[in-house]
Amino acid sequence: MRLIASTLVALFILACPVVVEAASSAETAGRNAAMPESMGEFVNWQLDHGACGSWTESGVTQDLWVGIPAGLPYTATETMRYSPDTEQLLVSHHMITSEGRVLSTGADIICWDAARMAPVKSYSGFDSGKPFNGTSILKKMSGDMLVWEYTERSQGKSTVYEQSTEYAATNIRRTSVSLASGEGKPWISRAVRSNPGGDLLKITSLAGTWKESNPGSENEIREINWIAGKHALRQHRILIKDDGSRVTLDLYLMYWDPVHDHIATLYLDGQGTMIQGFVVAVTEEKGVVTVVSSHEGSRFGGLMMSTYMTQVIRESTLTTTFQGMALDGKRHEPSWSESTGVAMRVDAVGG
Repeated sequence: MRLIASTLVALFILACPVVVEAASSAETAGRNAAMPESMGEFVNWQLDHGACGSWTESGVTQDLWVGIPAGLPYTATETMRYSPDTEQLLVSHHMITSEGRVLSTGADIICWDAARMAPVKSYSGFDSGKPFNGTSILKKMSGDMLVWEYTERSQGKSTVYEQSTEYAATNIRRTSVSLASGEGKPWISRAVRSNPGGDLLKITSLAGTWKESNPGSENEIREINWIAGKHALRQHRILIKDDGSRVTLDLYLMYWDPVHDHIATLYLDGQGTMIQGFVVAVTEEKGVVTVVSSHEGSRFGGLMMSTYMTQVIRESTLTTTFQGMALDGKRHEPSWSESTGVAMRVDAVGG
């Protein structure tokens, strides 16, 4: 298998409407000193901790929120986006039961309150189909944790909560919500960053080491490793020389492209080749995974190369074929593309 034949498939409002009563001097003095001095500082904290994007958590509801009954298995998704034009953080959430019933859905805007010299939130939505709204003020920002005081109005009741969010790892965060009065138990949950590309790539079971079994390439191996918190796969195709030294032949990346909502790929080699692509389909049947991808890029001194690639992954073999190979739009089949390429699994890496 040569060059791309060796590649694996398919690798990534103006003013704020919030209105909050002015704080008393005693309240301001009592706030924890670990607070941002501007919205820019607060936004940078969020960006540095990777808060933007989508997060997913699962668990069982507790007796805490006025509009959400206790004891129901649920899955919740929260998405945060930063708006550079307004310097606001925009957050949406959606919580459903295991049967698909919507328990809670809503959105909030985070901006700067000059009177309190702190970030504030305006929050609204529906819990079990009934409206709620509330406001929050940041009480503490230190280390990897934020602490908010949240006052919610729901079904004729007004309740004050303390909410804390800790970014425990790059793709993990923990949240604790409790009544500000100290009554009852806190609702503690764990969320992970959504990873659609990594989840799909796990199905392929490509991670591991593969050895070529084609004539003339017996000394070539592919090392495929997870990178970027298992959001992407990286492949090195390596030539093992007779003296045991290793020479990298090419590099292939497989990652999620959120703009185009698919798994994208990038292939590079020592001749200056740059081939970009995307996964057309991933299917699985009786333990056999088939991946079809489309590729196009610059090769052979600037020619535009295009092709479809089909890979079939079994427990111990990886079979690769090419279809519709063309150079500058004219059909052309390089020598390495005319036959089926087969690699044998040497060892696997868990997903």
